[in-house]
Amino acid sequence: MLPIILCAGANGRALIYGYVAEEPTPGAPVRLERARMVLSYPSGGTFGLGADGPPTGSQLTATVSVTVETVWQEWLSVSPRAAEVFDGWA
Repeated sequence: MLPIILCAGANGRALIYGYVAEEPTPGAPVRLERARMVLSYPSGGTFGLGADGPPTGSQLTATVSVTVETVWQEWLSVSPRAAEVFDGWA
């Protein structure tokens, strides 16, 4: 499974972290497992989330086992270090 951040919604403003079986295909629905939405983060930008994970002061939703997003704009790879931070978030 590959950890990614999906920029979902018509404007790509919903940031969803989760795992996919393969890289998303443009125009196709994306099935994310162990998914959670990033509600807010104080600094670092979206690329910072992908590189380092959510910084202190961020707000994330609870994890859902599966979500399928049909409208999305782009996706970002997530570093192993960032995945550890996301997965360990309480």
